[in-house]
Amino acid sequence: MNKALATKVLSYVAVTSALTKRSLDELQVHQSSQEKAASIRGSVLNVLLQSGCVPEHQKQAAEAMLGSHAETLQLLKTAATKLGQSQKQLSKQASDLGQGVDPNLGSGKTSSYDSMTDGYVGRKTGEKKASDLAILKVLN
Repeated sequence: MNKALATKVLSYVAVTSALTKRSLDELQVHQSSQEKAASIRGSVLNVLLQSGCVPEHQKQAAEAMLGSHAETLQLLKTAATKLGQSQKQLSKQASDLGQGVDPNLGSGKTSSYDSMTDGYVGRKTGEKKASDLAILKVLN
């Protein structure tokens, strides 16, 4: 009976030893990964700041986000979205050529602009001013 108990104890010790070794190996891999991430965190933050993906006033928040894997992915998603939007704004397609900047111009839409109540005298605008209406009335 003592022999059976000793065999079970040795078996238990072998299993827990293997499990402990596996756990320590996983912990070492995780710590190594965290150290690598920490070593490049500063340079990544500088690139994000220089590229305009992160405004200067949000530097501390971005630095904190880079400390967590999930928040780093969220920061990456936000930065990629921002870069994609700026690329869309910068790239003009052939169909955009010749199109007006103001969507109200030439479309027959009227705006609520009134030069008589505008606070800036002599403002340049694409809208018709009261003086333009007076001249057009004389010409017609």
